[in-house]
Amino acid sequence: MTDNPYLKFKNDDLKESKALAEALNISESDFLKIQDWFDQLLLYHQELTNDREDQLKAEKDLEINFQELISSEIEKNSYKYILPKLLHYNNEFHGAFLRSLYVARLGALLGNIIPSFVKDKMITYSPEDYFHITVYLKHNYFVSPNSNFLEDIIKIEQSRSIFRKATVEVKLSTSKNILDILNQKTFHHDVICFKKILKLVTANDTGLMDYLKNYKVENNQCCYKIISDVLNFAISADLWKDFEIKVQLIHFFDTSRGAKTTSSWLTKLDELSMRIGSSKLLQLAKTVLKNENCINHKFEYGVQWSDDTAKRFLKSAQWIKDSLK
Repeated sequence: MTDNPYLKFKNDDLKESKALAEALNISESDFLKIQDWFDQLLLYHQELTNDREDQLKAEKDLEINFQELISSEIEKNSYKYILPKLLHYNNEFHGAFLRSLYVARLGALLGNIIPSFVKDKMITYSPEDYFHITVYLKHNYFVSPNSNFLEDIIKIEQSRSIFRKATVEVKLSTSKNILDILNQKTFHHDVICFKKILKLVTANDTGLMDYLKNYKVENNQCCYKIISDVLNFAISADLWKDFEIKVQLIHFFDTSRGAKTTSSWLTKLDELSMRIGSSKLLQLAKTVLKNENCINHKFEYGVQWSDDTAKRFLKSAQWIKDSLK
C-alpha cells in the first residue's frame, strides 16, 4: 500500500477502468490512448503550482490533446467509455483525497467538456452499458456536492431514455448502484437527485418500489428519515397508486418556502386532500412532525449542520396540520 494518493488513485482507477472498458467492448488500442490522456491530466493536477500562466498552458495542452484524441485517434464508440472517466476524475478533483489545492483551470476544463458529452445523444448506451457505468462510478473516496456527479449520472439516462429499453432486473440493479453512490454523500444538502430517481420508477418496477421503501442513507440524516416515513405510510392497497401518490407527497413536502403558505401551495394541498382524504393527510403530517428533533445533523467530529430539507418537510407538515385541523 502506497502513501502517495495520486499513485493509489491511479492504480485503483486503472483496475476499475479495465473492467469497464472490457464490459463496453473498447479496443485495447483506444483504451491505452484514452488512459494516456487521463494520466497526463492526473500528472498536471499533481504537479501544477498556483501560477496562473502555468495552469492556462496546462489547460490548453490538455484541451488540444483531448480534441485530437476524440477527433482522429479513437473510434466514436469509445466516447461512451470516456464520459464516465471524466465524471469520476472531476468528482475526485472536487474532493480532499488528492491535493487540497484546487487547480482551478483543470476544473474549468472538465467543466467545459462534461456537459456536452452528457447531452450528446450520438454517444449511445444500452441498458447494460449504463449498468456497467454505474458499477464503475460506485468506487469513490468521496462524493462531492460540488461536482454535479450524481446529477450528470442521472442526466445520461434522462437525455437518452435508457431505462425504457431496460429489463426490470437491469433497471433495478442500475438504480441500486445509483442509490449506493447517493449513499456515499457525507451530507445531503437537498434530495433533488433522489426525487429524480423516484420519477424514473414505473408501474412494473415493484422490486425497485420495495427497495426505495427500505432505503436508508448511511449518515441517517433527518430528511431521509422523513422520506422513509412517507414511503412506508399506508395510503392505498394498489401498489402503484400508493407509490405514485407518495412521490407527489414527497415533492409537495419539499415546497414550503417563506414564512406562510402561498395560494399555489394551498391549491396543491386541496388537490392532495381530495385524492387521499383530509384525515389521511393530517395523519401523515403528524407522523412527519415526530421528526422535529432531528433537524440539526451532527457529525462524528462534533460539528452540526442544519438539515434545510428536513426543515421544509416539517414546515409543510405543520402547515398541513394547521390547515386541516
